[in-house]
Amino acid sequence: MIAVRKLFVYFCAHVLFLSFGNKAFSCTVFYLKNDTIILAGNNEDWKDPNSRMWFYPSADNKYGWIKFGWGSGFPQGGMNDQGVFWDATSGPYLEMPYSEANKEKYQGPLMKKIIEECTSIEDAIFIFSKQYCEDQYKAQYLVGDSKFNSIIVEGDSIISMQDNYLILTNFYHSNPQLGGYPCWRHDKAKELITEGENLTTYLVGSILSATHQEGKYPTQYSQIYDLKNCLIYLFYYHNYEEFITIDLKEELKKGYRSFDIPVLFAKIKLLAPISGKDISSTTAEFTWEGKPCFDYELIYSTDAEFNDSTSEYITSDCLPLNKNIGAILILGGVLLVIPILKGRVHIQQILILLLLVLLNLQCEKDNTDAEEDGVIILNKVVDNLLPNSTYYWKIKSNPCNQNDFQSETITKYFITGNPACTHAHTDIPSYVEAILIQKHFDIYANLPRWNAEF
Repeated sequence: MIAVRKLFVYFCAHVLFLSFGNKAFSCTVFYLKNDTIILAGNNEDWKDPNSRMWFYPSADNKYGWIKFGWGSGFPQGGMNDQGVFWDATSGPYLEMPYSEANKEKYQGPLMKKIIEECTSIEDAIFIFSKQYCEDQYKAQYLVGDSKFNSIIVEGDSIISMQDNYLILTNFYHSNPQLGGYPCWRHDKAKELITEGENLTTYLVGSILSATHQEGKYPTQYSQIYDLKNCLIYLFYYHNYEEFITIDLKEELKKGYRSFDIPVLFAKIKLLAPISGKDISSTTAEFTWEGKPCFDYELIYSTDAEFNDSTSEYITSDCLPLNKNIGAILILGGVLLVIPILKGRVHIQQILILLLLVLLNLQCEKDNTDAEEDGVIILNKVVDNLLPNSTYYWKIKSNPCNQNDFQSETITKYFITGNPACTHAHTDIPSYVEAILIQKHFDIYANLPRWNAEF
């Protein structure tokens, strides 16, 4: 048993290394404006999939706001009902001799005070001139308002916007030599911004898609902020086909509430008809991936704005088991078998080692593939469409028995044909054909995934 104990110690050390070693912080934040529109974007990259949002109504002369973050409750970003938004990125340790000598140290997150008390960048700069906080030694903020102004705050430095945009990743603009520079995400965002002809949610979504992270520290959630209208488009786990629209002022009227972000999304991917494809028929088979235990609404129309549309409703069944049930059953089985094998030391050792390996694999899966929840294929066949017409379609969804938020997909389109000219169809199911074509497209097209307007 001594050898088993040594292996157990090694296993524990290995798990601790996986849990705390090789930390990587990489988020992307930006603010864009023209003469009439102000939009901002954020990719929140981290290993913890348990993201959350909170709604705080106005009270005690403080503005109402929404906070995004993790289970700890520490604010990672958000926006108030005056159109002031911020998010933060981490960076190397940054000394702040001026702040230490001339300002009061604020106990707690200073951005919480700013978002509760400010209506403009000028208000925020005033607070930053008087106070600083512990978080500023290792983090920097991008703050933007609905009055066409934005700043980056890094320690003692405040960087003003000189053009029609600001971009924040993980290097200090005032001290790039400290690390994180050059940054491909910053360069990519700047390239897309400067080449973009129109400031739209499409442009912002394309930037988020192009700069998202995968691997051990993936983009857990993303937002597009419409600062003048206090609207937020929320995406989950770098899936830019599905989003939730948050009307901040309306949501704040409902009082204090908080939500786990992952459970609000169905992980939808639209499979067929492929956008732009001529289906050569007046019968369409709509196919998509999504999580079970969700209600789905298929919406299609010949009007791109869906002013005159038709809806079909589909409710998916729940799966009986979750992804952890296998490990639980194995653990229970081992615990039952060990007493039976009392005295058979070698067999006990083998079983214990097997259990450790399985648990280790489970831990590694939870760290790297936390979002590989089961999805199912759903479809709906619709007959009697108009011939030789362009149809637009999308999916709306919400968890069964939950009506707080409804997610929605981007819009795709297809073209119907003339039934008299319909060609014989292959035996391959349409959704399989769609997947094969889409994979081919993804490999060779080199285009952002977020490829449609709201």
